[in-house]
Amino acid sequence: MIRIGYERYNTSFGSGLARLAGKVFRIGHLGDLNEGMCLTAIAVAEMALVEAGADIEFGSGTAAAQAWYAQGRTAQAALRMAAE
Repeated sequence: MIRIGYERYNTSFGSGLARLAGKVFRIGHLGDLNEGMCLTAIAVAEMALVEAGADIEFGSGTAAAQAWYAQGRTAQAALRMAAE
């Protein structure tokens, strides 16, 4: 999956460390990382995972991340309104 992401989609994923080697991957970045960049990396990870044979549905990871980010924005907006 890591090799596929790099070679086919020009995206750098890192392997898991220590006990997690071969079980997880990390999103590679150079310090700057925002929601849009994470969504892109998750979408590429989905494509690479499917190509590697994983049984996942396209969009499932990105949809979960979008819901998480939207929930955070909604909570922030509610706090701002309560403070006014």
